[in-house]
Amino acid sequence: MRFSVLSVVGMMLAFTSSWATATQLEEVVVTAQKRSQSAQDVPIAITAMSADSMREAGVFDVSDLTDVNPSISFDTGQSSQNSSLKIRGIGTVGNGRTFEGAVGVFIDGVYRSRSAMALQDMNDIAGLELLRGPQGTLFGKNTVAGALSLTSSKPDSEAFGISAEMLSGNFDKRYAAAAVNMPLGDRSAVRVSVVNNRQDGFLHSRQQGNRTYNQTDRISGKVQWLFDVTDTLESWLILDYSKSDAGCCWGSVQVVSGPLTQDLKYYAGLRGLEFYTADYAEDRRLTNNNADSEELREDIGLTWKLDWALESMDIRAVTGVRRFTDEQVRGDADFGPAHILTLSEPAEIDFWSQEVNVSTQWGAVDIVAGIYYSEETFESNRIFESDTDSNNYASFLVTRAAAQMAGYSGSTAPVCRPPGMTLGCTALFATIGGPVGFTSFDLFPAERGVKIIEDHYYQDSTSAAIFIHTQTDFENGFTLVAGLRYSEDRKQGGYDQVYWYNSELAQAIIASGLIGDPPSGDASTPRNALDLNTIYNSPSFYDEYESSVVTSTLSGQYRFTDDIMGYLTFSKGYKAGAVNLFQEAANLNNTTYEPEYARSWELGLKTRYWDSRAQTNIALFDTQYENLQINFFNGFNFFTQNTGEALSRGIELENTVQFTESLRAELSITWLKAEFSDLGNAPEAVRHLDGRQTPRAPDLSAVAAATYSRPLSANAGLYGRVAASYSGEHWASPDTPDEPTQGPYTLWDAALGFQYYGGTEWDVSLFCKNCLNQTYRTIYFAAPVQEGSYNAYLNEPRQIGLSIKTRL
Repeated sequence: MRFSVLSVVGMMLAFTSSWATATQLEEVVVTAQKRSQSAQDVPIAITAMSADSMREAGVFDVSDLTDVNPSISFDTGQSSQNSSLKIRGIGTVGNGRTFEGAVGVFIDGVYRSRSAMALQDMNDIAGLELLRGPQGTLFGKNTVAGALSLTSSKPDSEAFGISAEMLSGNFDKRYAAAAVNMPLGDRSAVRVSVVNNRQDGFLHSRQQGNRTYNQTDRISGKVQWLFDVTDTLESWLILDYSKSDAGCCWGSVQVVSGPLTQDLKYYAGLRGLEFYTADYAEDRRLTNNNADSEELREDIGLTWKLDWALESMDIRAVTGVRRFTDEQVRGDADFGPAHILTLSEPAEIDFWSQEVNVSTQWGAVDIVAGIYYSEETFESNRIFESDTDSNNYASFLVTRAAAQMAGYSGSTAPVCRPPGMTLGCTALFATIGGPVGFTSFDLFPAERGVKIIEDHYYQDSTSAAIFIHTQTDFENGFTLVAGLRYSEDRKQGGYDQVYWYNSELAQAIIASGLIGDPPSGDASTPRNALDLNTIYNSPSFYDEYESSVVTSTLSGQYRFTDDIMGYLTFSKGYKAGAVNLFQEAANLNNTTYEPEYARSWELGLKTRYWDSRAQTNIALFDTQYENLQINFFNGFNFFTQNTGEALSRGIELENTVQFTESLRAELSITWLKAEFSDLGNAPEAVRHLDGRQTPRAPDLSAVAAATYSRPLSANAGLYGRVAASYSGEHWASPDTPDEPTQGPYTLWDAALGFQYYGGTEWDVSLFCKNCLNQTYRTIYFAAPVQEGSYNAYLNEPRQIGLSIKTRL
């Protein structure tokens, strides 16, 4: 399939015989350096898209960017709060509560500290810019891999306008969006937009009447007010709100079935359920989820932008205030058919920020300087509750382990699973334990819905920075870009143990020393089945973290001609450390982690030729990551530790050609070497990563697209688009030593539409995404309490739909 991607352009060429009437490529203006410039003049590898080009490419939200540029990937695991946006093989993997992204997300100039805050529909977004490589000088912390900037459509005080779209597709897809622009006199305008997006999930649970998981159920609204206070002072106020009520993100499939498979089938059978194991589950997209799992997400914020144009300088102030809540409700924490554990975890993030920057010209030097300050409070609770099989299954695992310790096969241990648990084991434990005073033999609660543990996590953060960025143009065609930023981060937080269920039997086993000494506590410390699985009761803790970091950029540009520019850029970035908010942090002496650092060199060439009808950009990059923050899952907790290094090195090639007025073709290719290194002193759980490719970082990936339009009359025409994205063999996740690699695949998208350009514009199109219904694994993880079993999240299957858009 590799050559099928590269052949898209060639196929379109074969059907085109004349280029005489071709138009020039449009100039793309970006603000990547906090000043308006042509993308071809910026010494950064950048992907920029307008609202029209996003819709043309089928980009409804950030997750769709994976199919637009081969250097980008986006994945969501068990919680959308920590969705992972990766650039050049570097991103954030895991669900750490304070684990911030490697790709900074900015919407209307305001930083979003979690990727999930950008996991919303593109509600009235005018354009996006995706900057690749460290962006620590102008964008600050958590941009070691790059930065994503989204900008809203600005209200217009000169014309009234309405636009709307309705879309329907398979999996009961229902999408509606509308925007209204209303001038309020000569100096003011209001713009209001709404989006409603619903779709069934792509994984089914026959355990719950074929209910689907990982579905979409989102609504968002935005109100904007633009006011020209004077001829030189502009105020732009943006209020946005979004809400999601869906079964995200518990739907996964079992891809490796371990030695407990038959026992789990037994438990499923007790409830009249099936256990969907490897191959069968993946082929049919069947999940074993048997809880009524939901994720409730709400995001509200206010952005205020002031632009003051003085005679000798421009001053901009950007203020952001946000509240983000994310609540996991009744999650099936064991990911299996047995009714063992349910998880609820509400979280709330309050954030505000202020940036003020000044831009001015001093001779040949263009200067942007500014200050930045932000505060964030994070708070969450994690509650595990018992289900109908909790105690039975825990007792089974303990007796199985005891039999193995005594030299017997594990197959001799299931005496303590139902109905033996009720008929045999209780009587056995009573006979043995009664004389020494045991009155309860529940490793977990025997009833459903009883609290097992409750944790409380919290962190307060402040961040302050001062920066300067200069661009000096010399008469010989050389341009020097230099920038410096000083940042300070302070964080205070910790973990409070609210409740830990106590089992007298578990207390006795721990006190006996049969499974070793616990890292903390004494004979009176509450214990349960988690302690017997070495997830020990850990004391509450409070800790503080602070750091100061200097980041920088230095770039030399040379313009060979008006259409050819070369550059060499050095940049430094960092990802902030934090208090390590996980339940075992005190036991493992791992209550904070330090910043991660990136140093990058990029050599690039940006060219336009063929009368500005063709464009080719090339970037060679080499980025070293030190003091790497690795987030991994130990079967019960996600936590972060600084260890080792990573390398991201490669070549990016981007081509766009406007062959005729009707035909445009694009081809982007990324050759990448991204891998972990120097993990010899890392925890045993991650040493297998030494020398291994980072997740979702194939050696070769590519995206090709061709768009063709044909007028039918002065006011109407047809258009079509075909696109293919290729990904080579790669690893999906970092957690598992013996994880199989994901093989290469190619995804095909297509669209065919009709446009009318009369007084009211209409656009009707048929489209398909992943037209050939290719399936691949996005995240691979060890299934909790299922020794030797592994689950995976899957990509979206084929989607077919009809879109109707109008504008007046």
